[in-house]
Amino acid sequence: MDMYLAIKGKFEEQRDEANAVKMASYMRNLFPFYGLSTPKRKAIYNDFLKSEKKKKIVDWDFLNKCYDDSYREFQYLVMDYLVSMQKYLVYADVPQIYKYIVTVQYPISQK
Repeated sequence: MDMYLAIKGKFEEQRDEANAVKMASYMRNLFPFYGLSTPKRKAIYNDFLKSEKKKKIVDWDFLNKCYDDSYREFQYLVMDYLVSMQKYLVYADVPQIYKYIVTVQYPISQK
């Protein structure tokens, strides 16, 4: 199963609309949110990150799918993934990471 879609499904199942409105407002309505608190969000993908660490290979295709998603929780997932995999990052990964740093994925309606 595509892990991006699996995580997306879990995010959608646990969506908290009232909290999503508050989070979006805090971020000046630049991003849509699922309204998941940090502990709840991390609990959804914690086991996935553990299994990725065992592979010892950064999955850039997965990260790009996540970063291209307009929901802010996916951008947080990319950062959490990179932190958990930091000992497997190499100098050649810098341009990819740099892209995440300088590119903000606004929803299409915001572009």
